[in-house]
Amino acid sequence: MSISSLRYLLPVLLLPVTTQITYANQAGSEHSDADTLEKIQIRGIRGSVIKSINTKRTSVSVVDAITAEDIGKFPDKNVAESLQRITGVSLTRVQGEGERVGVRGTAPSQNQTYINGQNIASADWWISSQPNRGFNYTMLPSEIVSSLEVNKAPEADHDEGSLGGSINIKTRKPLETENHMFVGTAQMQYSESSEELDPQLSLLYNWINEDDNFGALISLIRHERHLRRDGLESWGWAERNFNIDQQGRLSQTQQESADLQDIWSPGGGGSALFEQHRVRSSAMLSLQYQPDLDWNIEFETLYSQLDANNSNQNFLWQPSTVYGRGGKISDYQIQDNTLTSATYSQVPTDNPSGIPFSTAMEAIWRESKIDTSIYHLLVEHEFDYWKSQYQIGYTRASGGTSGDFTSQWSANTDFTVNTQTARDIQTQYTTSPLQGDAWAISEVRQDSHNSVDDELFAQIDFEHQLDREFIDSIKFGVKYKRHTRDFIRYRSRNGGYQGLAGDLGWTLADFPANFPDNYLEGVGSLNTLKRYAYADTGALNSAYNDLNFIRTEEKPSSFDIKENSYAGYTKVNFSGDSYRGNLGVRVVHTQQTASAYQQVPSDDADNLEYLWSTSDKSYTDILPSINIAMDWREDLVFRVAASKVMSRPEYHHLMPSTNYNVTQAQGAGGNPDLDPFRATKFDIALEWYFDEAALLSIALFHKDVKSFIDIKRYEEEYENIEMIINRPINGSGGTIRGAELSWQQEIIYGVGIIANYTYIDGERKDSETGEHIKIPGHSDHSANLTSYFENDWLSTRLSYNYRTDFATGIGEEVSDDIGQLDLNLSFMLTEQLSLVFEGINLTDEIIYTYERNQYAPVGIYRNGRRFYAGARFSF
Repeated sequence: MSISSLRYLLPVLLLPVTTQITYANQAGSEHSDADTLEKIQIRGIRGSVIKSINTKRTSVSVVDAITAEDIGKFPDKNVAESLQRITGVSLTRVQGEGERVGVRGTAPSQNQTYINGQNIASADWWISSQPNRGFNYTMLPSEIVSSLEVNKAPEADHDEGSLGGSINIKTRKPLETENHMFVGTAQMQYSESSEELDPQLSLLYNWINEDDNFGALISLIRHERHLRRDGLESWGWAERNFNIDQQGRLSQTQQESADLQDIWSPGGGGSALFEQHRVRSSAMLSLQYQPDLDWNIEFETLYSQLDANNSNQNFLWQPSTVYGRGGKISDYQIQDNTLTSATYSQVPTDNPSGIPFSTAMEAIWRESKIDTSIYHLLVEHEFDYWKSQYQIGYTRASGGTSGDFTSQWSANTDFTVNTQTARDIQTQYTTSPLQGDAWAISEVRQDSHNSVDDELFAQIDFEHQLDREFIDSIKFGVKYKRHTRDFIRYRSRNGGYQGLAGDLGWTLADFPANFPDNYLEGVGSLNTLKRYAYADTGALNSAYNDLNFIRTEEKPSSFDIKENSYAGYTKVNFSGDSYRGNLGVRVVHTQQTASAYQQVPSDDADNLEYLWSTSDKSYTDILPSINIAMDWREDLVFRVAASKVMSRPEYHHLMPSTNYNVTQAQGAGGNPDLDPFRATKFDIALEWYFDEAALLSIALFHKDVKSFIDIKRYEEEYENIEMIINRPINGSGGTIRGAELSWQQEIIYGVGIIANYTYIDGERKDSETGEHIKIPGHSDHSANLTSYFENDWLSTRLSYNYRTDFATGIGEEVSDDIGQLDLNLSFMLTEQLSLVFEGINLTDEIIYTYERNQYAPVGIYRNGRRFYAGARFSF
């Protein structure tokens, strides 16, 4: 054994006794002593930290990583929750679970997610979800993940499409995993809000043949979750004009010379109770074949399905209904040009709509499902000084809501709404919300929607090793991607008050159900509506079987987008005694076809006609990049990087159509002529590796964005209803700059700290008004703190994540500061069996969003804590 080998092996031999060391050859099977040192696998939290630090240290560009502690065991229950621990990564939660991530002050849709370097398709089940490019991490079980890498400075051979950074999810390879490795986990999850127990099961098995050249790894996962989200909501905030009558009451007007102009006022809201039963079933198969030293062939496939049936009951207050049906506003208060308190009157029974109700309670139940799959073939060949790589694959996601059933129960009543207190919406109704027989059925609906996202990709890469003093190798390649995204929605047309509902004669008292306990506990005040007549959606579903719905396609919402991209790159890898790096350029040409129905101008609002129309657009981007890492000392690395990047617009921003919600009287339209986001990026970083499991680093970054996409708000009429419609345009540019600090260290034997902090300063002005505009996804401050302890029988981890407020990119909506505390405990009974206990959201955080100012709340949600207990076994 050489001196250099001892130098690298010695730190491993000195690891604490709690760290397990497994020696294996490439195949992971029985082997000779000569093969023993080919691979050293370190397990435990400390081992995971060492691997993550080494990935960062040896990379050429700016990279951060998280490595699984052991096979089938990732630090968090959700991959997105783990990603938020990385410096500069921010998380968006939906129903209390991490769903999408952004990097360095950018929105989730501006950061691409890959599995083993290739895109994975994504879809959504929520009926009001807008199709976007951000990956839905609820579809990805953490058990299949070996490591996560966040590339913050691109290289020429990286796929384009990320403004902040790209995320690569790496799975395990069979020939690099121990033969006959079997890992199983069985847990029960308790959700505090729903008060339900749900099973969590996962199995992983790896097999390698006797010749050590073929392996197969299979993973099966099934997770269930009963969730409940308690919330207060409002929507449709817009600037409205009002006239004042002789009694001092307000009525909405379109006149520009109104008595009160541009008053920020709501369209509706309510006390909402959302419940869902989620069942996620996933299967992954990886095959690897190495017939000799020159060839490597890998095939992997992943299929994940989420059954997401749910219900949502919302006792509404509907100013838009009062506005549109001739009602009045009295006893109002205006603060900061915002209508913060008002009493809304009954509406005239003979109003032009023919519907004699001012507000409603809405009970919705849905049959929802989404699935995601990927098939990926990789062939690698080495000959002489050449290495070639051939990849082909297909990924597809589909789903939505096959049955979206709505019952609306209405009354003609005065009601008062007060939003003057932050994080609260106080309401009062003249007709009691508990008096079910006073709320009559006014609308029944049976709607549905479905979306398909798929991509076919083919890629060829070549790398030639050069025996030169400065240049190590030249790499070049080409890639083709054909991406399609479509969306279709069907609406029932005969369920209104003048249709099916008017003939039913039902009241809310005909379908009674017990109201759930502890609703809105810790949210709101004594004047918040926390109990109302609740509907039995099971009984309603049976009654709906006797209704003859007439359903047609909602043509303004349907669209079909096709993107063909052709990319080629050249990259030079270079190195010297104390530096290494790469210089390259990527050229990508995008051909885009966006199709949708366009409304034909007509004076007959009841018989609108539509024509299917197509809009074509193409553009080419030249994306140079350079990355340099310099070893100032053995333990000190300095990095510098510069690049041009692009990120394509959201799919729903490109649609030449309009997607709207009739109840909320709001929606969104598209613009197929949008240009992509384009930016120039600069990075510098200094990293001090002062111990084996220790790191202290600082990174500075600057992004000069040529043009952001702005959302402009308009009042438009659909189905004889005035709606608030958001439409995208290419807006002004701006800058995103910031600093990242990271510290990781084992403080004393078995005790360690992982901490990081990110500061981001985003500056952007409206090109017309010169006013400052918030950049979507941008939090000024975010921080993570994790402490861990492990010995030969106990492993613990306590993690806290925090980010300040940020714009969501929807209108002027802002999500307020949020923090979350999570705990993991693992007791090792034997080398093969351990008990695992986990707590998620231990501080029971409230998610709060508002629009423009805190007098205009959008959502105040409580998701509750979650607890896990179970066992993990391996052999």
